[in-house]
Amino acid sequence: MKNLIACLPAIRAPFLLLAPICVFLGLSISHYHHVEFQLVSFILTLIAALFSAIAVNCLNEYQDFHSGLDLITTPTPFSGGSGLLKTSPHLASNVLKIANFAATIVLLVGLYFTLVIGSKVIPLGMLGAVIIFTYTKWLNKTPFLCLIAPGLGFGLLIVNGSYLTQTLNYSNDVWLISLIPFFLINNLLLINQFPDIQADKKSGRNHLPIKYGTKIASVVYLLFAIFSAILLGVLIMKKVLPFISAVCFLPLLLNFIAFPHYYLFGEKIAEHPNAMILNVLSANITPLLLAISLLIAS
Repeated sequence: MKNLIACLPAIRAPFLLLAPICVFLGLSISHYHHVEFQLVSFILTLIAALFSAIAVNCLNEYQDFHSGLDLITTPTPFSGGSGLLKTSPHLASNVLKIANFAATIVLLVGLYFTLVIGSKVIPLGMLGAVIIFTYTKWLNKTPFLCLIAPGLGFGLLIVNGSYLTQTLNYSNDVWLISLIPFFLINNLLLINQFPDIQADKKSGRNHLPIKYGTKIASVVYLLFAIFSAILLGVLIMKKVLPFISAVCFLPLLLNFIAFPHYYLFGEKIAEHPNAMILNVLSANITPLLLAISLLIAS
């Protein structure tokens, strides 16, 4: 038990915040659509989302340690892992146990919803499992898949899954709304890869900043930010979202303020933590404000 407690830094608690935010967004959309709140479904969905994130983080920690990447990476507040296994290598097996336990919890919740809702749950569950177990070892070696995997996992799967477990159905509107966090969360992980480029390259990774450089990666970041802003505006004009959701343009603006720093400083962006903070704030505050705006307008 002592060792398991010592392994808690590997779950990277500060990075778990996006999971409940995205669950909250799915729930808020269902409330905006006048669906009766299902407490048990909400709690189980929240558990599944949190444990999915824990499984990914711990597997990443374990696999990066065994590949030797952790030993040549300089951690920052936003990237490079927790550094736990670099100083306490004897805890590696316990970190793996936490990852397997978390994945088991997610599987059990998925089986419950499959029994309650039916086969509609299976595609989300299967795609989520693929992302959890392949992100570190395989997806990081394919630039495009590595780019979109974070947004798929949090933005599309968690938001739509949360809506599904409340309403028992999918909605085209929800898929469109979930593209807003999809682009922002992709951007979050994209910029966090900048400081680790040299270490990642040595370990065999081949994500977008490695393959095409930080200039191109920064332009992709800018395009994703533009897509999010355009989509928000279109959904408000089409009345898919209420007018009050326009408040989300404020945190979206942070992306455009931060962009010149990413373009100019590239791999040295960790020397400008305030610019990296803007990316984190936008990715978290935008879906949170969007969820709150939907509740207010309900």
